[in-house]
Amino acid sequence: IIFAALLAIAAAHPQSSEEPIPVAILLEESDPIDGANFRHEFEADSGLSQSLFGSADDNGAQVMSGSYNFPLHDGTIATFNWVADALGFRVEFVHLPVAVAAEHSTPVHAQEQIDFADAQQAAGLVWDQGAEAWI
Repeated sequence: IIFAALLAIAAAHPQSSEEPIPVAILLEESDPIDGANFRHEFEADSGLSQSLFGSADDNGAQVMSGSYNFPLHDGTIATFNWVADALGFRVEFVHLPVAVAAEHSTPVHAQEQIDFADAQQAAGLVWDQGAEAWI
């Protein structure tokens, strides 16, 4: 049983041929939490970093913001800036994909159906799936 356990541990160990690269911590600072207020910053020499800030808005609700960075495989640094507040969580990242503009306009028959549904709703009607009709 002991041999089987040791074999399982050895098999689970990462099998990387590369030696781990030591990472130096360049900065780690925090302010004590005081109600909704806090601050934490961290930076490593590998390009990894994060900063977190917390406070309260005018209504006393928690507001948090921050950023984090990490190196990409091509050597560039990815930076995410974020805010979490009464409006929800929002993040900005320049590398996020952007929706591609449609190459073709909406087909005429599809636009006619869209216009018909808009007109029905403007007239105060709603689609009843059970009746399969506008009511």
